Amino acid sequence: MKHFLSSHSFLRPRIMTLNFLRLSLLILFIMTCSEGFAQVRDTLKLTIKREDVKVKRDTVFLFSTRIDTIALQPVKTDTSKVAKDINPLDLAGSKYRLRFMGSVRANAYYDFTGLTNTEGFMPYDIPVGEDKVGGLASVYTGARQTRLGVEGSASTKVGNIKTYIEVDFASANQSLLRLRHAYAEWNFFKLGYSWSTFMDNASLPVTVDFEGPNSALSKRLGIIRYERKYGQKSIAGISLESPVTDYYNPADSLTADKSKQGNFDIAARYKYFNKPGHIQVAGIFRRIQYLDQTEMSTLYGWGILMSLNVNINKKNILFGQYSFGSGIANYYVGFTGRQLDAIYDPVAQEMTLKFIRGGFVTYSYVHNPFWRFSLTSGTSQLIAKDFEPSDTFKSSFYLAANTFFNPIETIMLGFEVTAGSRTNIDYQKGRSTRVSLMASFDF
Repeated sequence: MKHFLSSHSFLRPRIMTLNFLRLSLLILFIMTCSEGFAQVRDTLKLTIKREDVKVKRDTVFLFSTRIDTIALQPVKTDTSKVAKDINPLDLAGSKYRLRFMGSVRANAYYDFTGLTNTEGFMPYDIPVGEDKVGGLASVYTGARQTRLGVEGSASTKVGNIKTYIEVDFASANQSLLRLRHAYAEWNFFKLGYSWSTFMDNASLPVTVDFEGPNSALSKRLGIIRYERKYGQKSIAGISLESPVTDYYNPADSLTADKSKQGNFDIAARYKYFNKPGHIQVAGIFRRIQYLDQTEMSTLYGWGILMSLNVNINKKNILFGQYSFGSGIANYYVGFTGRQLDAIYDPVAQEMTLKFIRGGFVTYSYVHNPFWRFSLTSGTSQLIAKDFEPSDTFKSSFYLAANTFFNPIETIMLGFEVTAGSRTNIDYQKGRSTRVSLMASFDF
């Protein structure tokens, strides 16, 4: 026992030394690890790569900066010291409310006889007899019917004033616009260039053929018109209209580049309307002047128009016109510019008026707001003179069947088959057929 205790006492210092050594090693290990971790942290910081990010400009920030700049540095101008340079003929500042409108219109056709009129199907141009060419055809596509308009309106001390200008691209010269309308309306007066009073727009059918039935009355010219409502169901108007020279006279070479008309045409109309539709009667009186050898002479032309538009019910509509007179051929769609108001009589050596009559009827079926179908049939006749050659035009026939589709209010698509014939005074006849397409986009 004694020996055991002495041995244990001997080992205690060695055990303490060993424990101290272990503790020292542990502390050294912890310090080493701590320094290692710190070194890792420093290394990580030093090895981080710095990336340059492109800063995108914020549009909102830039916009707000401009506003702040303007607010901080406002620019003031004394308007009383602004210099003006105005010519009396310059346009004045507008006091009108303006409205712009237009229609992009594309049309295409295939004509089985080779007729080349791009704006309408004209039976007068159908070849007859020796003029026929077998297998001749023509095709066309374009947008000459596209139109633009500007409307202005203002309330003044003397009443409401409306102005309107409209042009399209269907001029004889491809590089020029064609004036369709340019007028001002004040109360019951209309002054400018627009539709003649000797016609009825409300009785004209909608056709793919730009001109419509060749026997319809359709004319634009300079007018001074007074028109108003009387009571609840009547409209009456009268106008002075710019005269048109549309005849051939051999003596005209003496009056080249001179006006041959010194008198206005006088036109008037009366319209009665109610819920189903309307009927109208119109008339025109003309003084047509021409050179007779060495002095001017006068022919007196006249015309009568009867027209209607009847809504049989919501789905069935009837349109119609019938007209006749002397010296009024240029008011008809199919005969304007043909020099057929009057012709020269070589026997009597004087000018004589041509008598014309014609009309059409259109039945229109409105299936729904999207689909519409129409059928138009019309005829016209010019009374021939004894001295006229055998190939002179006598009469024509016009037939058109079409359908229109309106997918939305501003878009209209149309398809039409048009047929017609021309008969000369020797009873030789020519026929033609045309298939047409159109698309209009209004704005």
